[in-house]
Amino acid sequence: MNNRYRALVIFTVTFALVYNFSLWYASQLSDVSSVILSVEKHIHFLPWTIVPYLSSGAFFWITFSLLKNNDQLEVFLKRVLFMTVAAGLIFVAAPLKYAYPRPEIENPLYRGLFWLLEGVDDPYNQSPSLHVAFSFAFWTVFREVKSRWRPLIAVWLAMVALSTLTTYQHHLIDVFTGSILAHFTFLLFPSGPVQNSSRNLHTANFFFLGAWCTLAGAFVLADYLSPNWISLLVPSTLLFLLGLLFQLRLLGYIRRQTVRVNNVRER
Repeated sequence: MNNRYRALVIFTVTFALVYNFSLWYASQLSDVSSVILSVEKHIHFLPWTIVPYLSSGAFFWITFSLLKNNDQLEVFLKRVLFMTVAAGLIFVAAPLKYAYPRPEIENPLYRGLFWLLEGVDDPYNQSPSLHVAFSFAFWTVFREVKSRWRPLIAVWLAMVALSTLTTYQHHLIDVFTGSILAHFTFLLFPSGPVQNSSRNLHTANFFFLGAWCTLAGAFVLADYLSPNWISLLVPSTLLFLLGLLFQLRLLGYIRRQTVRVNNVRER
């Protein structure tokens, strides 16, 4: 069996066992709480976003097929397996459920897609959102692909993550914790030796992790302690910008190396 397909099978079996066990466990409990932030009252239900939400499964097939070598395959597999198992442990240790009722859906196509979703999922396994964590993992592969469709893919993956809110599948805290899980995983399993160009990416992930933690803290502390804590949005924004700066430095390095290789070939 091809290594890519073997890795995909390993992930699929692991995900199915972990996810379904934690779903079953939470459904057996008599009382499962929810964490709802006040800002969520401004989030509207958008039935059409079920399309990007469900596309997450297809991204796994595509992403595994894009991995160029065994090193990349090993890193990606370790990342998604760790995300799955870590999230599963949290689902069991601190189960949460989605609290808002989903509005009536008039469009028959969207209603059918939600019906399919409800057939395989329950309102548990909330925080951290694996949809969000996996979207970040997908992008670590797609950003290396040389294609004019790459910006569109980036937008679509952002929609996959945000659709967790607009399909009324997840609360905002789940998006924050899913993002934190993703960047913690990237630091735990770096894409390569932390040297040269990879050092910029590793440093960027440190800043992004700090940014997501600070952003989550801003909203949670503002809700439960004092509105003044929302001022933490300032340092979180700064951390995001620093992370982006280091990523841009990496992209600049890659472009310079590509031009250098092309020049050598032309000679």
